[in-house]
Amino acid sequence: MNHLVVGVVLVLLAVGLVVIGRPNKAGQHPRFLQFEASLALFPPVILVFGALGMAAIVSGLLGISQ
Repeated sequence: MNHLVVGVVLVLLAVGLVVIGRPNKAGQHPRFLQFEASLALFPPVILVFGALGMAAIVSGLLGISQ
């Protein structure tokens, strides 16, 4: 059950980062993404949170059946 909760939280965090990081209608990035280093690091961070979250969800679901 613990893995399932952690997985859902990580996936929700990844989705929240995607929503927060979207540019506005004028095409300007949010303030924390205006530096080149942050633009290079932001997508891998989202992918890591999403992948770890999905792995934790699968692990939690497989642990329930035992």
